[in-house]
Amino acid sequence: MKHFFTACIILCALIFTSCSTILGTKNQRLYVFSNAESAQVTVNDSVYNLPANIYVKRSKNPLKMSYQSNTKQVDTLLKARHGALFVLGNVLNAPAFGAGYIVDLTNHKRFRYKKNIFFNDKDSLQTYELNAERYLAKRNIVDEAQKDSVHQKFKTSFFAADAKRKISEAKEFKKFNPTEGTLRFNLQPPTLFLIGLSKENQKINRFTNTVGGVGLGLGFDYYYKNDRFFSFETSVKGNVFDIMWWTSNDRESYKYDVSLRNGHRWKRFEVSYGASFTYSEYNYKVFRQPNYGNVVPMFSDDDDYSTKFYTNYQTFGFSTLFHYQLTSVMFVGIRYNPSIYSTRQTGSGFNYEHVLGFDYRIKF
Repeated sequence: MKHFFTACIILCALIFTSCSTILGTKNQRLYVFSNAESAQVTVNDSVYNLPANIYVKRSKNPLKMSYQSNTKQVDTLLKARHGALFVLGNVLNAPAFGAGYIVDLTNHKRFRYKKNIFFNDKDSLQTYELNAERYLAKRNIVDEAQKDSVHQKFKTSFFAADAKRKISEAKEFKKFNPTEGTLRFNLQPPTLFLIGLSKENQKINRFTNTVGGVGLGLGFDYYYKNDRFFSFETSVKGNVFDIMWWTSNDRESYKYDVSLRNGHRWKRFEVSYGASFTYSEYNYKVFRQPNYGNVVPMFSDDDDYSTKFYTNYQTFGFSTLFHYQLTSVMFVGIRYNPSIYSTRQTGSGFNYEHVLGFDYRIKF
C-alpha cells in the first residue's frame, strides 16, 4: 500500500505539475521593432518589415537574427534561457522529488527568448535618448508633439535620477571615508563572548571564564580628525543565552559597561582604546539539601532545592576594540575589556576580570 501511494504521487506529479510541458507552447511570439523609418529583420530565412510579431520555435539553441535598414546591417544571436514556468511552476512537486522538472527536461518548451527586441538605428544617443527612442518605437508613436513630450519626460527623469544617484554615492563614500566633524551612532546586537570572573566572587575558587550570548549596546563615534575619533558607548552583557531567563545557571553575571576610547582609522580598519567603568551584578545558587548535592530531580524547580544570592560591585579598567568595516553600516571585530580594580562590599582591591568576544555593530 505504501508503494502504491508513492507511485500515485509520482504519477500525479508527472501528469499535473510538469508546468512547461503542460502549459507551455512549442512556439513563442517575439515583438521586434526599431527607431528607423524603414527596416527589416530576417529570421529563419523569412523577411519581416518592422515593427513585426514573429513566431519562432522554442529551442535551447541561439536564434540568429539579421537586421537591415538604410544605414545599418546587424547580425545578432538571441540566447535561450529557462522560462518562469520551468523554474517556479514545478516547485509544488517537491514532495515527488522534482518529477515535474525531470519531465520538462525532455522537451524544449522550458526555453524562451527575450520577448521584446529593439534595434537602435541612431548613433551617439544619450542614455535617456535611447530609452525614449525604445519607448516610442515599441508603441509606434509618430506624432511629433507627442514624441517631443516623451523625450522631455525621459530627459527630466534621467537627470533627476542622476542627481539623486550622485547624492547617494556621496553619502556612501563618506561612510567609508569619514571626515573631521562626522558623528556616527551605533547599535550593538547580541554576540558570543566570554565573561571572566575573579575568585573574589562567591562560589568561584579560581579565575573562571563563562560564555554568554545576551547583550545590547549603544554608542557614538565623533571624528575630531579625518582618521581619529572619540568613541563613547554603554552596553550590557550577560553569561546566559536567552533574554527571557528560561535557562538557569548556578552562577550568573551581568556587566553594565560605560567606555570612553580614542580611535584610529586606516582604510576599513579601526582600532580604539580607552577607559572603562563597569557595574556588575553577580548571582549564585547554594543548594539547600545535601543529599542531592548538585543533582536536582527531574521535573522539579531549582528554587525548591536552592537559595539564590545577589550581590553587586564596581570595576575600573580598560576598553579596546578592533574593527573591520564590511559595508557602509556593518562592522565586525573583537572586543577586549579588562578590569583591574574593583570595589566590593567585602573590600576593594586589584583583581582581574574581563569581557572578551566578537563585536558586531551597525553604524548610522
